[in-house]
Amino acid sequence: MKKFILLLALGVIANAGFISDGMDAQKKGDHKKLIEIYDEACNKQNKASGCYNLAVVYHEGTGGVEKDYAKALSLYEKSCKMDFAMACGNLGYMHESGQGVDQNFTKAINYYEKACKDNEACTSLGLLYANGAGVKRDLKKAISLYTKSCEYGDMMGCNNLGYLYNKGEGVEKDFKKAKTYYEMACNGGIGMACDNLGYLYAFSQGVMQDYAQAAKHFERSCMLGYAKGCNDIAIMYAEAKGVKKDEKKAKEFFAKACDKGLGEACENAKILEKDSKK
Repeated sequence: MKKFILLLALGVIANAGFISDGMDAQKKGDHKKLIEIYDEACNKQNKASGCYNLAVVYHEGTGGVEKDYAKALSLYEKSCKMDFAMACGNLGYMHESGQGVDQNFTKAINYYEKACKDNEACTSLGLLYANGAGVKRDLKKAISLYTKSCEYGDMMGCNNLGYLYNKGEGVEKDFKKAKTYYEMACNGGIGMACDNLGYLYAFSQGVMQDYAQAAKHFERSCMLGYAKGCNDIAIMYAEAKGVKKDEKKAKEFFAKACDKGLGEACENAKILEKDSKK
């Protein structure tokens, strides 16, 4: 809840014949054929989406294809020059995170801005303004970008809007609006938003305190893969808040969160284990 996360779209879009062929090759595990299909679409047919999808293959490095950031970067650049917004967004991410290149927030911002003109990567751009990364911190700009993103259907933008209203950063604190945006994002599959929503109920922020509702949202957050949600629902089971006390479930959820790299959960698991032996 203390920070946002970057959402990187690396999906394959099924809107052309060669992409359908590529998806078939991927399902069959024929990655050599997959690369051939996208390479022909990119370099012989000069299709931006072909270059983008070939870049994704090298960026992810899955299915027996060796990860190659240099190739991914080159292909994203070619696709972005043809105004393929998702490629520009992924270029922005690579420059922001230093994948295959030196970290460069200025370049990241330029690519995000180009992508955002076509409604892609607006949340990522907003995040840089919200955190003052590479630019002067500008919460009003961040709010504008998150709003655009949320209205376009990027649920992480909705979550981030909810966070700003929750904390009163750049806007007047408004728990009702925070709840609305968190609900939108949670229903859209954003685990962080479900966890944030759970906190509203756990700490009676704009709603009556309701541990059962909090537990419900924490568990959904965990099921969506958000480590902190797993830690939070574990605490509820350990302390019998909104759910029946169940140390076994608490241990399972702490373990899930710990396995996802959340150190706090690893420590909580040790505390629970120690307490259970008393």
